[in-house]
Parts: sequence; C-alpha cells; structure tokens
Amino acid sequence: MELLFVLLVLVAVVYGIIKDYNPQAVLALAGMAIFAVAYWLGLHPILPADKSTGFALFDLFEVFKGIFSYRAAGLGLTIMAVAGFATYMSHIGASQALVRVAVKPVAGIQSSYLMLSICYLVAVFVSLFVTSATGLGLLLMVTMYPVMRNLGISPASACGVIATSQAFEIGPTQTNAIFSAGQSGMDPTSYFVDYQIWLVAPMLLVTMVLHFFWQRHCDSKDGWDPAQHRGDHAELDEQGAESVQAPTWYALLPVIPFVLMMTFSKLLVSDIKMSVEVAMLLSVFIGMLCELLRSRSVRTAMAGLSSFLDGMGKVFGPVVALIVCAELFAESLKAIGAIDTLLHSASNAGIGSGLMTLVMVALIMVAAVIMGSGNAAFLSFSTLAPAVAAKFGVPAVTMLLPMQLASSIGRTISPIAAVLIACAGIAKVSPFTVVKRTSVPMAGALVTALTLNYLLFM
Repeated sequence: MELLFVLLVLVAVVYGIIKDYNPQAVLALAGMAIFAVAYWLGLHPILPADKSTGFALFDLFEVFKGIFSYRAAGLGLTIMAVAGFATYMSHIGASQALVRVAVKPVAGIQSSYLMLSICYLVAVFVSLFVTSATGLGLLLMVTMYPVMRNLGISPASACGVIATSQAFEIGPTQTNAIFSAGQSGMDPTSYFVDYQIWLVAPMLLVTMVLHFFWQRHCDSKDGWDPAQHRGDHAELDEQGAESVQAPTWYALLPVIPFVLMMTFSKLLVSDIKMSVEVAMLLSVFIGMLCELLRSRSVRTAMAGLSSFLDGMGKVFGPVVALIVCAELFAESLKAIGAIDTLLHSASNAGIGSGLMTLVMVALIMVAAVIMGSGNAAFLSFSTLAPAVAAKFGVPAVTMLLPMQLASSIGRTISPIAAVLIACAGIAKVSPFTVVKRTSVPMAGALVTALTLNYLLFM
C-alpha cells in the first residue's frame, strides 16, 4: 500500500514539474504527504521521541525547519556567496573585462572551423570564473559571436558553441559541483582536482572535435559556405552585456577566488585552509578596494557591496530553497521505505552499481531537458544518490559526478533552457536549431563521462 502511494506521489511530482508548477512547493508538499502516510501506517516516526513536539503536524514542520537550518547555514551560504560574487563581478564590469581579454587572442585565426573549436575551449576556460550559464552566454554573444560571424561561421554554429560553454559546470565555484562535493563528503577543491577534472579534460577534447565536424556537417547540409560569408557583421538584438566599461586589468578579479582555493588546499599550501565563502568574501573586498582606486570615491566603492548582497538574495529562493525541499522529499522516501525497497529489488534483479548509475543519470538528463534547468534537476534528485551508493557499497561521488555532469549537459539540449533561448534570440535562429547543433557534441561528452567514470572510479 505504501509503495502504491509513493508511486502516485511520484507521478504527481513529475506532472507538477512538467506543468511548470513551483518545484519547491511540489517537492515540499510531496515530502510532507509521504512523511504523514509513513507515520499513519506506523512505519516511521516523523521525529524521534526525544525530539518530538508531541503533535504530529508540528513535527512535520520541525523536520522542515531542521533541514532549512542545517542547509541554509552551511551549503546554502556557500552557494549564496558564489552567486553574490558573480553578481558583484558583473556589477563592476570585471566579468565583461575577462571575456574581452579571453576572446582577443583568437581573433586572428583564419580557419573558420578551427576558430570555432578554439573559441569553444576559450569559452569553457572563462566558464571557470563566470558561473552563470545565461550570463556567460550573453557576454559571449556580444564579444565572441561577432568575431566568429566575421570569419564566416554561421549563426547556428556560433550559437551551438556558445550554448555549450557551461555544459559541464567545472570548478570549485559552481553550484552543482559544490552540492555534489558536499553530498560526497568532500570539499569542492578536492572534488574538482581528484575527480571532476579527470572526466572533464577528455570530455572537452571530444566535444571540441565533435563541434568541428558536426557544425561543418550541419552547415554543409544547410548550404552554408563560410568562405562566402567572411566579413559578415552580427546584428545583435540585445545590448547591455558590456554596459559597464572596466579597465582591462579588472579581468584578473574574477579569477581570484579560484586561485585562492587552489593555492590554499592540499595542492600547494595544505597548512592553511580556505573555504569557498571566505574566498568569495575576500575577493569582493579586494574588488571594493579596486573600485576605490578607480573611482576615488568611498561611497561608490562601498555601494557596490549591495550588488553582492542582492546576488545572494536572488539565489536563495530558486536554489537554496530547492535544495531544502528536495532533501525533505528524499528523507520522506527513506522514511516510508521506498529507497530500501527499490535497492532490494535492484539487488534481486542483479542490477549492479554501474547500471544503477545509468538509471540515475537518465533520470537527471530527462529532468534537466524537461525543466530547462541543470540546477533544478540535479538539486531535486541528487539527494537520493548517497543512500543508493551506500547500498551498493560504492563511494557516493561515483554516482554523483556523472549525475552532476549529466544535469548541465541535459540543460544544454533543452529548447526551453534560458541560455539557449537567449543565444537563439540574439542570433535570430530557433532554439530547436541550436539544440540540433548542441545534441551530437553533448552526446559524445556524456558517453565519454560515463565510460571514464566506470573505468576510473567504479
């Protein structure tokens, strides 16, 4: 009976997500409903007797409060600090300066499709420091896109490359990577150095090569000859991505947190520890000092801190609250015994950790395509991974790493993803056309990730 109820709730959750209901509310209500049924059937108390309020309804919200307190003060603060830093860097023009500096060296390449491939690597490098997929996409559309169009690259090919720039969410300052590291029981820097980079480096090479041949193939089918379009000018509908003009040396500022975290880790200075939050806060105050030197105004330099705080607030609802509601939902599934039953059935059917990882990755991919958001898909379902991995006797990271990569890959082939819609709108092409251009390179990247994860870590 309880499993039938869980199945009905899962169907309702999927329906709500597909119909674009608020995912936080969907997951929270689903979790509370399952907790209530588990309590009513005598399967699991909502809270242990020594922590109970004495009234089941209040206990439900005590569980919610406990998860909120734990996540908001820990992982939530980390994610908000990263988002605040990204907003501040954009506010002072440092992100824009970084993109301009990174794009400039490739402007002299004369081979159209070689240029396209090199531009992809440059865009991925910038993604280490500009963590918003849509924000980076818009910056590249007003800097890199005109350079590619001038060399005869088609609008669809250029958009395909730019839309995949944040397809893997690499580095210790990415939201999904931070969450995956936390669920795996490690710090973001160790997750990046010990696990992520070993999959992502080959994935980048595979994706670069596939972009070269796939975009050329698609252009050939469409009758597009780059030689006939050399000197074309890009007509941009949207302006404002470069509205803040900062000096070139500001390009160094977005790099500071990454350098700090890599320096004060087991790689170099292991005696001194630096958290993500400290790296972000220190970098913001360095930025404020730079603003003081540039503007000669204490008021202007201090006012910029508001953008950092605004950025922290903007990510609280869509990301931090989603993590909390997803964890409530995951805990309810454990309480009613659904996870144990699923894993027991998988064990009886002879399903191993490798096949179960494929199932989890497929779930994340489908969710990301449907929701158009890598964050929403990964944060909604990844909380189940540690329990699943523990039952199979494998480290949680071996499941979470491919799931994390699959979430952002899935977003990159979703026609309703904000970054695809933004890039397609500027280039005046259909989002579905851009999905066609991203699909093959992303399929190759996913196969590479799953293969290497199995060979190296499972």
